[in-house]
Amino acid sequence: MAHILCMTSGLTGILYASFEMVRQLEEAGHRVTYACPADVKSKVEANGMTYLQLAPTNFKPAPELPKFSGPLRKFKSVWYRLRHAAARQQQAVNSLHMEAFEQTLDRLSPDLVLIDLELHDHLMTCVARRLPTLLLNQFFSVWRRPNFPSLTTDIIPGEGWRGSQAGIALSWQKIRWQRWWLFFKARSISLGLDRRSVLKKYAQKIGFPKAYIGEDHWPGPFLYRSLPVLNMATQAMEFPHAPPPYLHYISAMVFTQRKSLRSDAALKQPLQALFQQKVAEQRSLIYCSVSTLSKSDGHFLKRVVQAVAHRPDWLLILSLGGLKDVKTLGEIPENVYPFSWVPQLEVLAQADCAIVHGGVHSLNECIHFKVPMLVYSGKKSDQNGCAARVAYHGVGIRADKDIDSDAAIRANLEHVLQEDSFREKLEVMHGHYLADQKEQRLLRMVEQSLGGSLDGKNP
Repeated sequence: MAHILCMTSGLTGILYASFEMVRQLEEAGHRVTYACPADVKSKVEANGMTYLQLAPTNFKPAPELPKFSGPLRKFKSVWYRLRHAAARQQQAVNSLHMEAFEQTLDRLSPDLVLIDLELHDHLMTCVARRLPTLLLNQFFSVWRRPNFPSLTTDIIPGEGWRGSQAGIALSWQKIRWQRWWLFFKARSISLGLDRRSVLKKYAQKIGFPKAYIGEDHWPGPFLYRSLPVLNMATQAMEFPHAPPPYLHYISAMVFTQRKSLRSDAALKQPLQALFQQKVAEQRSLIYCSVSTLSKSDGHFLKRVVQAVAHRPDWLLILSLGGLKDVKTLGEIPENVYPFSWVPQLEVLAQADCAIVHGGVHSLNECIHFKVPMLVYSGKKSDQNGCAARVAYHGVGIRADKDIDSDAAIRANLEHVLQEDSFREKLEVMHGHYLADQKEQRLLRMVEQSLGGSLDGKNP
């Protein structure tokens, strides 16, 4: 069997999703080494995987300027930057320190690399060295396709003028110009020392084909074309479209065997008591996760608490995430149970409804446990696009955290809990998810790549 190197950014979502990938690969007999530039050693090893720590990613490669003094110091600084622009850009390229990573590749000699498409330095290095490489995309599709809205928008195809073919095309054009201006400013102000420019210079240095560097919308600084991508999402949850030929949906990855470093011993008894109370008293259990909300959204959580307070037949488990002061929620009613942290999968397995913020991994976990969703998008990154897909497929309701009153939140919860159509459509979507799992698409893609027969393989 093959030796596979799996690499991610280490962010929580893709970290645990990739753990499920590693589990499936090791179960199939492959040997996997997990590597990361962020320090996630304890999490990886706690889940029984072999770990290799990489050097941290350099997100600010611009070299420091000399310290100038005197009344002309600003002029001297500008003149120095202009005069030494080319040399400073080369210093920035060298500061990526990919030589150490190349030595790691020589030592490991992997048969295949699975790599987060946001690890640009490492990705380019693997491809330039002609290693069989599969990119990992944790989001829904982020590539532009006809009549297919950007994942960063809340547009639903066919809904209003914005959802028309012209409206969708216009939204893409708007994003394109916004990103162009953003990158133009960064490149101009830094004189080519912004991360995007430095990465392109590095690509040129190592012979990474320029043709592979494609679209430059979210997530930045750019996407790739032609290189094979494994998409960790249930394709049935997408908007209808024809994916690019190099994009392969391998199913949502939900790692149900995860072992947390946080001790849940103190939580076990109160959670079990709540689960038993739900069954004995025939009450609906609502789970609300706020881990991605900003501090200013404490007002929204207060409205959630007030919404549930008027329904004694409901129980609310509230995971506070980044909210440190529970006092900001006001008086806590007896049917609301706030926790600084809860084991999310364990609670979802018992929940009748989940209030989430549109993160793709929470969405995947709700589908896994067949939990209808009330999505109050955090309005960051892909959250609007995920909320739009929930609404489009009828597996939950999309709402607005900045507008809804406690009465509106309560009405939405009543709708999700009482309307059978949400569970019926969720049952269908769960079936698609299980079918994807049974097809073992990940293993099939890995085997095809190892055999050199995967479409979009490296030249």
